[in-house]
Amino acid sequence: MSSYVQKILMPDERVVYAATLHWIIYLQGLFFVIAGGLFGSVLPYGINRFLGDDAGAKMTRPLALMGFGLILVGAVLLLGAWIRQNATELVVTDHRVIAKYGFVSRATFELMIGRVTGANFDQTVLGRCLGYGTIIVRGAGGDISPIDNVADPQGFHNAVMATFERADGRKPPAQATPPR
Repeated sequence: MSSYVQKILMPDERVVYAATLHWIIYLQGLFFVIAGGLFGSVLPYGINRFLGDDAGAKMTRPLALMGFGLILVGAVLLLGAWIRQNATELVVTDHRVIAKYGFVSRATFELMIGRVTGANFDQTVLGRCLGYGTIIVRGAGGDISPIDNVADPQGFHNAVMATFERADGRKPPAQATPPR
């Protein structure tokens, strides 16, 4: 749990579940880094082998520059994914659901457990296999925005619903009106 949630917890509030973003967010950056490495190092040798040394010598420098550019793009994407993962906080407490996004600028969504009307999660086939998905918490008066690429979205969903049920059970029963 990071500093934002620690700062805003009420004295009697405790964290029930904390979710993180799945490692899948790094995949795009890794693809570019690997593609850049192949363009810059492996492809020139393949061209030398199939087209001869003259063609390979002419292509080595442009391919190396293209490879370096792809590696640079991949590094920026990896850094962005790392910042996104470390700047996103998704927490269920015994009083509320908290979602915080952002590193330099910050956006937060907080929904009191008593105002929760439901929670959904969506997973693709790949998401089910790898354990990630999208979560949406529904509340009276609005939703917490869909949060993509959450690790174990079913665990988050279960924590929200279990906390909601416990909170709902603490409420005094509704007064029955006497028959007339």
